[in-house]
Amino acid sequence: MFNQLARLETMGKFKQSLEKTLEDLKSPNIAVIGRTGSGKSNLINAVFGRELAKTGTGFPVSAAFIRYPHPGKQDEKAPVVLYDSAGYEVERSDKFINDVFNFLDERKAKGVDEQIHLIWYVIHAGLKRFEPFDATVLRNFTEYKIPVVILLSQADLARQSELEEMEETLRIHESHYNLEPFKVVRVSANPINGEPFGVKEIVNLTVELLPKLYTDAFIIRQIADLESKRQVAVSYVKVAASACFAAAFVPIPLTTPAAAFTSQGLLCTQIAALYGYKEWVEILDQIGSVTIVTIVATITTSVLDIAGFISNWFTGLIGGAIANFVSGAAAATFVTVLGLTYTSVFEKLSKQDLSDSGRQEIEEFIKKTFKEELKKYSSVRILVSVMNYSRGVPRSCLA
Repeated sequence: MFNQLARLETMGKFKQSLEKTLEDLKSPNIAVIGRTGSGKSNLINAVFGRELAKTGTGFPVSAAFIRYPHPGKQDEKAPVVLYDSAGYEVERSDKFINDVFNFLDERKAKGVDEQIHLIWYVIHAGLKRFEPFDATVLRNFTEYKIPVVILLSQADLARQSELEEMEETLRIHESHYNLEPFKVVRVSANPINGEPFGVKEIVNLTVELLPKLYTDAFIIRQIADLESKRQVAVSYVKVAASACFAAAFVPIPLTTPAAAFTSQGLLCTQIAALYGYKEWVEILDQIGSVTIVTIVATITTSVLDIAGFISNWFTGLIGGAIANFVSGAAAATFVTVLGLTYTSVFEKLSKQDLSDSGRQEIEEFIKKTFKEELKKYSSVRILVSVMNYSRGVPRSCLA
């Protein structure tokens, strides 16, 4: 069992690893462009889960754009940078067009990491028309080779027939100028009646259209689609489990338990980063050394003892090769169970408002949730085909 000093040291390493994971992410730059009153701020807040675009918190970077978050108010690197257009009035549309494209030129000149990687172009669907201004801007966007998602915002204020007419006008415009079809989402982040809709579609299209290098940071920062986070988390679990299984065939004593122990620590770091940002560092500061490491240490000791027992039993009964095989499966199972448990715990935590919670309340919530989720996933086993192993191509699956 870890003593208190060892727990604090482990927690410190965990925090450093988490911060490095976040620091290494490539931040996408997304420009949000639309007229005054189109609902840009509501869309931003719906995707990122807090008042990111709150009035007065941004940083003016040009005559037409404000940057969120404000670079001077962040001690850490921002996982996603938004450039929100200041809005335009119809009578000043020419100036706004010039400002927009001057801004895109300036960002492009700064290099690949500073240029705009995606544009959300917001059209107020409640106005029930696709204006000449919109046509001009969209046509000029094609020269920059920047992916564009057209968001028909406040779509709850328009009839189905009106939305279809707007979309048909857009398609005629594409055909007339021989443009690639734009991605279009009908969205209402804050409808007068009924539930919000279209926000998850924004997330999915953003992930699809962003350069791959920048998608992980966006998935981490958005909160509208937890399923996309879970899919990435499961991919982390698969990689860690495979690494543990492979380590069983390295002729170094105790390699598999060591690999399992190391993998689960890295896995917890990756999943924590996936489900949060600065907030997780603050939470871990408060309760991590008491809760997460203590629980992980207890579970790790128990599971690795079982894995070692199985390995030794098969060594005596059958021989070293099959023992390695079973030891690898046991270690992979251990990492998979913990990985899925971490994912569920962090997912549930991400749905909680912890801002007004005390240390004891947070600690009890994590303990209770961890215990429930671990019990749910404890029946998971890694099944590995002996025939596939004998051919040198081990394949694993969850059961």
